[in-house]
Amino acid sequence: MIRKMSIEKQEEEENKMISLDSLLELLGNSTRRLIIAKLTKVPHSAPELASDLGISRQAVHNQLKMLSDYGLIEMIDSDDVRGGKYQINTNISIKIDISPNYFSIKHSFSTTEDEKSLILKDLNCANAYSKIKSSNKKVKFLGDEIVKIEANLSDLDNQRQYYLHQKRLLLNEIKKLMNEQYLQKFEELLKQRDLKDKSVRQTINQAEEVLFTMFFNPNRYFNRFNVDKLLDDLFFSGMDIREKSGRSGPIKDLLEDMSRLMGFLREDDDDWFFDF
Repeated sequence: MIRKMSIEKQEEEENKMISLDSLLELLGNSTRRLIIAKLTKVPHSAPELASDLGISRQAVHNQLKMLSDYGLIEMIDSDDVRGGKYQINTNISIKIDISPNYFSIKHSFSTTEDEKSLILKDLNCANAYSKIKSSNKKVKFLGDEIVKIEANLSDLDNQRQYYLHQKRLLLNEIKKLMNEQYLQKFEELLKQRDLKDKSVRQTINQAEEVLFTMFFNPNRYFNRFNVDKLLDDLFFSGMDIREKSGRSGPIKDLLEDMSRLMGFLREDDDDWFFDF
C-alpha cells in the first residue's frame, strides 16, 4: 500500500512538471515576468495587478490563467479582496549558456510545498540569531546574513564563469582534433558511397553536431546511452513515437560510421558509450 502511494505521488509530481519549452515560453512574455516578479514579493489580486501594471483586467486574467494552468502560481483566499489573491507556487532555477563552442540550458522545478521543510535552525547563523532579543536587531542581523550570502553567490558565479571558459577552450581543442584526424576520413568514407556533395556536407555537419552534443554533457554521455536520449538532445523532446522512429535509424547509422573511424565510440546491445 505504501509502495502504491509512493508511485502515485511520484506520478503526480511528474504531471506537475513544466517542460523547458513551456517554461521559456511563459517567461518570454514581459507582462508575465512582471506579474511573477510582483507575486514573488507580495500576493496580489487581479485588480491590483491591473492597476499596478497599467493594463486591462482581462489582459491580467489571461496571463494569470496561463501561469495558473502551468502551476507557477496559485490563488489563495483573502479577507480584504473579493476573489482572492495570487501567490507563487513553484521554485524554479534556469541556467542558460550559449557560446560558439558551448550550448546548455538546465532547469529545475519544485513546488512551494518543499518550503515547509526549510527551518531557520538549520542555518549556521541560527545560534547567534537566537540570542538576539530586539526585533530591530534581528532584522538587521538577518539582512547582514543575506548580504553575506549574496557575496558568496557572486563568488560562485565568478567561479562558474571561469570553469565555463575552461570548458569552452577544451571543446575548441576537441573540434580541432576532429577536423584534423577524423572529419576528412569521414568525408572520404561518405564519398565512396557515391553520395552527392550536398548530402556529404549535411552528413558531416550532423556528425559534428552528434559528437559535440555528447561532449557538451559528459555526465550524460560518458556512461551508456541510447539513441532516443541523443535524439531528445539533438531535436529537443516532444517528438511523437513515429517521428522519433523515423529519425533514429539515420542517427544510428551515423553513430556506426563514426565508431568505425573513432576508436573511442563503442556500441554494446543497442547502447553506446565512450571507451575512455
